[in-house]
Formats: sequence, structure tokens, C-alpha cells
Amino acid sequence: MLRRLEPALGGLLLLVASLSLVAAACGGGEETPSPTPSPVPPEMKDQLKQMVLQADDLPAGFEPVDEAFSTNEESAASADDPQGHLADLERWGRILGYEVTYESSAPAVSGQTMLFSVYSTVSIYQSNEGASASLADAVAVARTTDWPVRFAGAENVEMKEVPISGLADEASWLRITEKGNTGEQVFAFDIVMLRQGPGRGMLQVGSFGTEESEKMVEQLARAQVDRMRSALG
Repeated sequence: MLRRLEPALGGLLLLVASLSLVAAACGGGEETPSPTPSPVPPEMKDQLKQMVLQADDLPAGFEPVDEAFSTNEESAASADDPQGHLADLERWGRILGYEVTYESSAPAVSGQTMLFSVYSTVSIYQSNEGASASLADAVAVARTTDWPVRFAGAENVEMKEVPISGLADEASWLRITEKGNTGEQVFAFDIVMLRQGPGRGMLQVGSFGTEESEKMVEQLARAQVDRMRSALG
């Protein structure tokens, strides 16, 4: 049986609150739209939608609950320094982004792991180099975020980098956990940031259970890379 369920549900609410922080740093997310956004290339919309995780990639019961495209202006509006971040996005050659959030009314259970929420986002850049620079910035922000402060009220919050190879052209995986006593389940917030060609992707997963949840996250990350690789051709 799963234990420490109530603390996990409280952590899940904190996870949702943290999504906008990391999404803004990674060039995804949509907060307050700019009154004069850049023109949206219509031919890219379908391509971007194909680059994120699809419902078929997730456990049964997960459905999209929110989705949005984001121009550079819209993405930069949620940053601490909107003008500075907009300048970065334009310098990196970001064209357009898209995000989708999946949730399930009955969290998926695999063994002793419960999967709560999945957030998948992508953005397209004019060059591989621009996408790589954007990824490096996102990784730096995630690594220097004070996660114990973000998960206010949580105890024993730890962050570690999970080694992963052969995933994409570039990838970084951070796992933030709230651990209990030895043998108890773990509340985890996984952030997988990746680049495939001129595409930048990010996956955020909220789960509660054992360390085996890493296997579920890796499967989802590889599914997103496959989607990106196929859509980019």
C-alpha cells in the first residue's frame, strides 16, 4: 500500500505552482500576452503539436487539461525581466512554442508508483545553435533554483541530476524529491530538458511512490524525443 498520501497531495499543489517558474525559464509557458505579439507562422502549429507527448504516450486515463501556443512576447511576459528575456529569445532565434498539460482523475498506478501530472512543452528555433543556447540557459536556471524554498513546508527536499545517455542531441534531467524515512515512498518532481536539432523540449512529471518512478519518467522522455525527431524530419 502507498503511504504518506496526504503530504504527497500537498506537494502536488506545490508542483503545479512551480511549473510556471521553470516553464518561463525554459522559453515555454503563457502568462500575460503582449499586446503586440510577433506573427505566428501557421504552418508551425501542427508541427509543434506533433512534437509534444500525445495521450497515447501516457498511461490510460490521462487527458489534456490545458494547451497553449506561446510567441516570444507571451513567453517573455512571465519572466522576472521581460525585456531582457525577450532579447534573449530573439537572439537565440526562437520562433514559436507550444505546451500541453495532462492530468488524470484517477492517478495512474504502476506497482507502488502513482503518476499525478505530466507537462510537455516544445519550441522551435532558427538553428541548432540557438536551441542549444536556450537549453543551456534553462538548465542553469533549474540547477540554481532554491527548490526547498519553492516547496515551502516540505521536509527533506533534495535535488539530484539523473544520468541519461542516448536520449537526444542534448539532455539534462533534474529530480527534486521530498523523502520520508527509509523505506517510505517518495514525492518526486522530475524535469527533463532536451534538444533535438532546432527543437527544444521539456517534460515535467509529478509522481509519488518508489525510486522506480524514474523508469516511467525516462519512458515518457524518450517518447517525447521520438515525437520531436519524427516531426522535425
